[in-house]
Amino acid sequence: MLANLATGGKVAALTRDLVSPISALGGRIAGALTENGFFSSRRSLEAEISVLQSEVQQQQLQAAAFEALQQQNAALSQLEHLAATTKGLAAPVTSSVISSPYGTFTIGAGSADNVSSGSLVLTAGGFVIGKVVQVQAHQSLVDQLFGPGVQTPVTIDGASVLATGQGGTAIAEVPHGVTVSENDPVVAPEYGGRSIGVVQHVDSNPANAQSAVYIALPVSLSSLQYVYVTL
Repeated sequence: MLANLATGGKVAALTRDLVSPISALGGRIAGALTENGFFSSRRSLEAEISVLQSEVQQQQLQAAAFEALQQQNAALSQLEHLAATTKGLAAPVTSSVISSPYGTFTIGAGSADNVSSGSLVLTAGGFVIGKVVQVQAHQSLVDQLFGPGVQTPVTIDGASVLATGQGGTAIAEVPHGVTVSENDPVVAPEYGGRSIGVVQHVDSNPANAQSAVYIALPVSLSSLQYVYVTL
């Protein structure tokens, strides 16, 4: 600006004289490239790539949705046999079965589906994993039998004992002399003689008056997508 003022505007005029031809030359080059199809072809290619990427993403989403649907159908089909002997319905697990410190989880069925407090919740194998304790219209809260401190009278190989939940598993004390083996069923008479688990391990230390029997389910609770609720 100082130079422009000192020369009475000659610098500005000279600048215009230099820039105008350069600008015109740039415009002619851009036009020539466009006419030759360089930029046009590149834009077309980029647009085609964008369309293909969108199609691939859509196909991946559809494949994932189809796989999820197959898994749901497989989980539901495993529960079908229970309907032949026990009146009830299949319900989705709507919260983590293992994350609650209180040994509870929720299911997506409630009073609108005739679910009531005290309804039993079963795995596909028919094992009782909990009882409904609170009911809303479309959701219910379930107390796990293996929740921390939950006690359930059971029989193991004919011996009547008390199973105490440990958070995902349970433990019971049986007198020495009672033969208990791994994979023996653990039955709860108050639940119609249904099993609540199987013997996972027996600690029969002779120094103790009783043997410690560790009880677990033959299925991972964290993998449950659906359960069967008795009505």
